[in-house]
Amino acid sequence: AFKILLWAAGAAMLLLAIAALGLKLYFTPERLKAMTLDYAAKNLGREVAFDSVGLSLAGFSINNLRVSEFPDFRKGDFFSAAAFSVRPALRPLLRRQVVINSISAEGLKLRVVEVKKTVYNFSDLVTVSTAAAAKPAGEQAAPPPPLAIARLEVKGSVFSYANAAGDMVVVLRDINLSASDISPEGLFPLETDFSMDVKSSYFTGTVPAAVKGRVALGGGNMEKGRAELDKAALTLSGVKAEIKGKLNNLMEPDAKLSINIKSFSTSELKKAFKALPPGLQLPEMDADADFKLTLKDVNLRAVELRAGPLKAALKGGAGWEPKVTYSLAVELNARIPETDTGELAKQLKQLPIPGGYQLPAAELIARLTLKDGAADIKSFSLKSEALDLDGKCAVNFGGPALKASGTAKAGLKDLSKLAVIAPALLKPYALSGAAGAALDYSYAAEFAVKGTAALNGIGAVFADRKLTGLSGNIEFSKDALAARNLAGKLDGEDLKASFKARDFLKHPKAEFEVKLAKLALKDLTPAQAATAKPAAAAAAKPAGEAFYLDISGHAEIGAIEHPNFRCGPSSMNMALVNISDDLAALDGSASFKAGPGKFSELFALAKRYKAAKVALYPLIVLQKASKLAKTLHLPDFNNIAFDIIEGDYAFSKGLMKLNKSSLTSPVADVASSGSIDLPAEKLDMKISTTLKEGSGIRMTAPIGMLVKGTFTEPSVKADLKSIVEQPAVKKALDKAIPGASKLLKGLFKK
Repeated sequence: AFKILLWAAGAAMLLLAIAALGLKLYFTPERLKAMTLDYAAKNLGREVAFDSVGLSLAGFSINNLRVSEFPDFRKGDFFSAAAFSVRPALRPLLRRQVVINSISAEGLKLRVVEVKKTVYNFSDLVTVSTAAAAKPAGEQAAPPPPLAIARLEVKGSVFSYANAAGDMVVVLRDINLSASDISPEGLFPLETDFSMDVKSSYFTGTVPAAVKGRVALGGGNMEKGRAELDKAALTLSGVKAEIKGKLNNLMEPDAKLSINIKSFSTSELKKAFKALPPGLQLPEMDADADFKLTLKDVNLRAVELRAGPLKAALKGGAGWEPKVTYSLAVELNARIPETDTGELAKQLKQLPIPGGYQLPAAELIARLTLKDGAADIKSFSLKSEALDLDGKCAVNFGGPALKASGTAKAGLKDLSKLAVIAPALLKPYALSGAAGAALDYSYAAEFAVKGTAALNGIGAVFADRKLTGLSGNIEFSKDALAARNLAGKLDGEDLKASFKARDFLKHPKAEFEVKLAKLALKDLTPAQAATAKPAAAAAAKPAGEAFYLDISGHAEIGAIEHPNFRCGPSSMNMALVNISDDLAALDGSASFKAGPGKFSELFALAKRYKAAKVALYPLIVLQKASKLAKTLHLPDFNNIAFDIIEGDYAFSKGLMKLNKSSLTSPVADVASSGSIDLPAEKLDMKISTTLKEGSGIRMTAPIGMLVKGTFTEPSVKADLKSIVEQPAVKKALDKAIPGASKLLKGLFKK
């Protein structure tokens, strides 16, 4: 038996040797080359070139193979391979099976060009001739023998594609691919890695990729092929993504994929997408996608996205032939955790996010559609402990300029919760109460808004005052406010008010009606004064720009109390324009009436309240003048009770004309006339004083004082005519005329 086996093995080896020798003698390199070129000429209609070709029992190999574009090499290379070899298994041929032990290729290059729509530079190769396809009636083609490839290796290869418009080029370079147990029908394992270079009007960049999974070729019909991805890893400008899932139809895939994108910053994508804002740190994202992809469009049947606290679901489609179009329906749901804006600013360094705020936990829900440069946000809502916000919005971002419009409703459920958001800014005000608003807004080159707000029991503490229970309605727009019938309490006293204000951004104009049962004025502490100055500076325009304010209205106050001034009922009317810090452009009129009451050292009050300084200018000057006119023995106007004070002033370019300025008191009646230059604080006044019995002196005619100089350094001179008109003076002159003139000259000395 052993000898028989040896002789059988020897005979087999001899037969193989004879077959190999026969193949080598018959299929000489020249004959193989001639046969290959003849086959290419008859079946490909293109030129083929190669350096060498070999055929043996081990297999077939060819070096430096080149296939031309149609019809010859003058049009360039369509396909080339530095080395290509096939090693078949011989025994399965006896069973009408084609089994390839291995196929290896190195340096493959394939160039695909779209000549025009649905026509490519390989279209002639897939055209089946009518003669070859025609079969006699009733005759059926014999099925091809089964094919199996044990091992496939491709190294260092390149695939390129360019569209007909010339605005898209895709190159897959450094392709390495390996597969095993390949059959026409079943799944077989496959691994590949490559770098994809894309240059288009939508995206330019390089995407390294690696894929591991299983593929089925569908019996040679790619539309019946399928793939299972165990892992596909992609990298774009440092942004890493992993993909898993299944695909049916390898020509136009039906896909169900799971996608993971690692956390990244938009700065990493600036080279590829120049329009992206830099510095935005985005969280890790996971998505499940069910879609249909073709050469001209994609149909998203269902996509679910998760990114940190954000969840999104979308469906719709996008196309790119003949132009880019898309229509997507999106639903968003985000549970936003409590956020420190200081930490947020560190992550979003390119955005001007202020620090020091604690944004409360909130839930955001939105439904929208995106279609060809437009977003229709059908509804959005933001819910938090302090605020509810609902609305809708339409945005057009496809034109040369952004346009948007929408409506919203906001509800501030508890203003005290706002202090948690900005404790340093809002906590001192001790806000309370609730408010709601409904508004319409739009943006087209500039922002516009219009709406109404309802105040419900608003409370606040400011400048050592306490506002409580303020309720009413407010109408507002971008630069206007209007309120009617506001009612509440200020320091426990009844307050009713109405106002209008407009042109906030250019030249504010305000109108008001105020009724207050009692106003208690208190001097600000140094800390309160320091806080008020920055706030006033912030409200003013930038340095170098004059700030003007117009204000008109009427106020009634049941009583006023201040350490230096107190009185009973008072009323005020004003119509002033161009109010500024230096008062140089002030025009208009103002009048007031107050009393009975008492005042002292009004200069201290004027130092703290500029409006009081302007209104009480004549009385303050009276106080100073009375001190200077000591020989007249006038009452102490620094500390006096009065029955009524009245003022009626006209203003022109900062010059205040005293139409009426009077004081009626038990000790004296005082009337002032003339003018005051407010910017320079220059005085040109006449003060007439009629003493009453309460002063210890009774006059039937007033004594006049002429006041010049400045507010801080007034100059007072007697009005001699008013003195001469006094009955007592006239009587003295009648008795002793020589001594009267000397007396008059000594009356008024500083």
